[in-house]
Amino acid sequence: MNGSIKMSQPQTFDPDATMQVSQGAVDQLHLPVATTRPVEHKPHMGLELLLKIEAEARRVNTVKELVFFAANETLKLTRSRQIFIMSRNRGRNMGVAGISAVSTVDRKSAHVTWIESIVRALGADTGLAKTREFQLPAYTPEGDEEHKTYPFRAMLWLPFRLADGHVFGGMLLARDIPWAEADQIVADRLAETFAHAWAALEGPRKLRKSRSWGPMFAGSALFLLLLAGFYPVPMSVLAPLEVSAVNAKIIAAPLDGVVEAILVEPNAQVKTGDPLIRMSDTALRDEKNVAENEVIVAEAKLKLVMQSAINDPKMRREISIAEADVEVKKAHFDYAADMLNRTIVVAPADGIAVYSDRRDWLGHPVQVGERILDVADPSQLELRIFIPIHDSIAVQEGAKVRAFLDSDPVNPADANVKSASYEARPHENGVLAYQIIAGLSLKEAKGLRLGTRGTAQVSGRDVPLAFWLFRKPFTTIRQWLGL
Repeated sequence: MNGSIKMSQPQTFDPDATMQVSQGAVDQLHLPVATTRPVEHKPHMGLELLLKIEAEARRVNTVKELVFFAANETLKLTRSRQIFIMSRNRGRNMGVAGISAVSTVDRKSAHVTWIESIVRALGADTGLAKTREFQLPAYTPEGDEEHKTYPFRAMLWLPFRLADGHVFGGMLLARDIPWAEADQIVADRLAETFAHAWAALEGPRKLRKSRSWGPMFAGSALFLLLLAGFYPVPMSVLAPLEVSAVNAKIIAAPLDGVVEAILVEPNAQVKTGDPLIRMSDTALRDEKNVAENEVIVAEAKLKLVMQSAINDPKMRREISIAEADVEVKKAHFDYAADMLNRTIVVAPADGIAVYSDRRDWLGHPVQVGERILDVADPSQLELRIFIPIHDSIAVQEGAKVRAFLDSDPVNPADANVKSASYEARPHENGVLAYQIIAGLSLKEAKGLRLGTRGTAQVSGRDVPLAFWLFRKPFTTIRQWLGL
C-alpha cells in the first residue's frame, strides 16, 4: 500500500467498536463474535495498533501461532465479526487453517465445509490473487440454506501472496455492514504483513510446493507407464541347472549280473585302461572251466578218430564230425572266456569317475546296458537346464544364459544356448520339463565342478515390458477360462 494508510473518519479504526447482532442468531450458529469492551477513542490509536500488530506478527515463532494471531488480532482493526484464515492444502483447494476465537478447527464441520466451498467458487470465478468484496449469497452452493441464517453477509477476501505473485493462502473477513474503503486498505496491509511473516517462517519454496501437481504428475506417470510398456526387454525365465561334462563316456553293465565292487572313488581321476567295476564272476568262471575241459575231451576224441582211420577206412568219415565238435567246443570256451573278461570294466578314456556312492551299487543286480557311472573330462563342461512347461519360452540357439551356482551364487557364469529339446520329459522332481544345453567357455568352465547345481536365467527374444510383466497372469487367466 506504498507505506501509507488512508483514514476517513476516526471511528473507522476504532478497534473496540462492535457490531450489533441478534443474540439468538449467534447462539443458533455457535459462532464466535468479538465482544471487546468499548474504550474511549484516542488520536492515532488505530495507527499505533496497526504498527503493534505488524511488529508482533514478525515475532511469532510458528505458523500455527501466526494463524491464531492473524485470525484474532485482525478483528481489532477491521471491525470484522468473524475471520477465516485459509491455506492451500496438498491439493489445489484452499482449506480453513484458523477461525477467530476458535483454538482448533474441525475440518469435518459443516460450517467449515461451507466456507471452503465459497472460497473455491470465488477462485473458480475470478481467481484468488486479488482482494475481492462480495455479499452473500454470492458464491454459495446452489440450494444452500446456510447463508440464510448466517448473520455476517458482507465478505472480504484478502490473498496471501509471495513476491512472485504465488497465492498460498488468504483471509476471508465477514461482517454485517458493507466494507468501507479505509477498512479494506487496513485489511490489505495486514494481509501483506501476515503473508510476509508466513513466508519467513515456512520458506517460499515450501509454500510453492503447496501447488497441486498431483493431477499433472498422475497423468505424466500414467503416460510414462504406458510408454514404458512398449520398451523392449528380453523375455527371461529361471530354471534349475546342473553342471555336466561334454560327451561323457557312459560306463554301462556289460552283462546281466551283480556288481561286486566299484574299484574307484567318486570323482577320482582315472586313466585309459584303469579298472573301474568288477562284476560277480563265479558262474562265468565255472562255465569257462567246463568249456575248457570240453575242448580237451573233443581234441582227444579227434586224435583217437584220426589214429583209427589209418587202419579202418570207415573211421575216416568220423574225422570231419570230430573236427567240427572241437571247433564248437573251442567257440564255447572263447565265449566263456570273453564273458569272464567282461566282468572287469576298464576306463575307455582319461577323466574322472562320476557316480553317486559305492554303497548304491554294491550287490546291486544289473542288466546289460544299464548305466552305472560316467568317465568325464573335467575341462570340458556344459550346463543342462530344465525348464518346466509352464515357464517355457521361445529360446533360440546362441541365447544368453547366466548361471547362479549354489556353491558360488554371487559370481554368476555366462553361457550360451547350444540346443533345446522339442519334447518335454519328466525331470527328477516329477515335473515335465524341456532340456536346454548351454555351452561354457574355457574361462567360465575353469573352477566349476561336475554335478554342481544352481539356477539359470535363460533369456529369450525381446518382448514389450508389459508382456513381460503380465505374461504369467494372462496365461493363468487364459487357462482358467479355457481360451
